Amino acid sequence: NTFPVSILQNGSKMTIEPPRGIKANLMKTYTNFSDDFLNSCTRLSDFKSLLFSLCLFHGSIIERRKFGPLGFNIPYEFTDGDLRICISQLKMFLDEYTELPYKVLKYTAGEINYGGRVTDDWDRRCIMNILEDFYSEDVLQEGHLYSESGIYVQISTETELDGYLDYIKHLPINDTPEIFGLHDNANITFAQNETFALLNCLVLLQPKTSAAGGKGVEEIVGEMCGNILEDIPDLIDIKAVLEKFPVQYEESMNTVLVQEVIRYNRLLETIVQSLNDLVKALK
Repeated sequence: NTFPVSILQNGSKMTIEPPRGIKANLMKTYTNFSDDFLNSCTRLSDFKSLLFSLCLFHGSIIERRKFGPLGFNIPYEFTDGDLRICISQLKMFLDEYTELPYKVLKYTAGEINYGGRVTDDWDRRCIMNILEDFYSEDVLQEGHLYSESGIYVQISTETELDGYLDYIKHLPINDTPEIFGLHDNANITFAQNETFALLNCLVLLQPKTSAAGGKGVEEIVGEMCGNILEDIPDLIDIKAVLEKFPVQYEESMNTVLVQEVIRYNRLLETIVQSLNDLVKALK
């Protein structure tokens, strides 16, 4: 109540977004660790293995959002707070239990910490299935593969913090869909989303008004349409093509050529018609 309202109204709000990519996410997480923290658990080997696996899981489900509905039906805003709670619980359970309570770890992480943000049943089911690959006895083995290509592997638990950071630095900047359990074609959706977002930002950055003596947006677009119309070639004469490359049984490629000429002419007609309609709309 005592904070000046005028400062809030005139100030700028700053937020910290999670880094892009699993590599950057792991680097940010392990940069905040220390050797004392990594060696603070009574079950050192299990803690290091499950900690790395948990951090990799955290980066994986955050990056799944970029694939749109292929990743999750709803893009959830998972935060570092979810990861910190899971790490605290992991350390607590390892110190207090004689056997690894995988069922408890999976439930607290998948159903409560991360699952508490999930509103779609299929998304929760997806997270629990993903968690099965990161919270299991297999991840305790050195050299365990998180991806078929062997890019993401479990390293030795004798490694100190500098060793983990060095391993993370050699990870690829661009994540492959295999670490998410997706097909390579999933990158098509991601690339389309990135392109649309970039183009939308460019449109928003365009000036709404022109300076005195300058050209307006409509005038610039009209000139571009005129230049394109001047550069568009004439339609190909199909009769001339048929005379030079007659359609014969022995020459199947001639048939394909004629079909492509017809499609090409249709494309040119569509381009010309669209540009003419755009010029009319601008006027």
